[in-house]
Amino acid sequence: MPDRRLDFEIVVVGAGPAGMAAACVAAEGGRRVGVLDDTPWLGGQIWRGEAEKPSVPQARQWMERFRRSGATLLNRTSAIAAPRPGVLLAEHPEGAREIHWQQLILATGARELFLPFPGWTLPGVMGPGGLQAMVKQGWPVNKKRIVVAGTGPLLLAVADGLRKHGAKVISIAEQTPWSRLIPFATGLLRHPAKVWQGAQIKLRLTGVPYRCGTWLLRAEGEGQVRSVTLTDGRRTWTE
Repeated sequence: MPDRRLDFEIVVVGAGPAGMAAACVAAEGGRRVGVLDDTPWLGGQIWRGEAEKPSVPQARQWMERFRRSGATLLNRTSAIAAPRPGVLLAEHPEGAREIHWQQLILATGARELFLPFPGWTLPGVMGPGGLQAMVKQGWPVNKKRIVVAGTGPLLLAVADGLRKHGAKVISIAEQTPWSRLIPFATGLLRHPAKVWQGAQIKLRLTGVPYRCGTWLLRAEGEGQVRSVTLTDGRRTWTE
């Protein structure tokens, strides 16, 4: 059974990319660092599975750096309460933990904001991040026709991942119009590695329509989603 009380100078909640980066910098600076995450792996949702079967060079590099840093990973550990300053109560399968800290860093990741629309509760309709996580866990998408819709750079990454697993991505609908995407894309020029990564993804998605200023109106089907209706504000069509 793990120790009930643990003491650190710095505690990081979240072992995804941001949490790993914070922990590495702090631990390499000589601080005593503990990192909590409720999953049994390092890397968060975005790098799920990379610890066992590395495929993303950046993920592998950060994981190796984390292991060399001296930071302590408290996996399968969920922070549930902060009864007083400097103390976290946490749950672990082998018992509760009381974690004491001098500084606390929250790197708990992003949460999908799912805006309801007609048909959004039909089986087969799910958030891009949720679908990505399920596919990484083995949910079959081979030969399935999928429309990826919403907003943000995750859409392209998810579509790319689905194609790698054999899915037929028939459309990517980005709600943000080009007029607002261009300044964002221009800002990326300061980060050549990001531009190169994005260009590679776009190349792999050659042939998949990518429409900006486009959003879902409704999903339809009997017991299972069979079609979705999209609009760009000028015309409406069904996939």
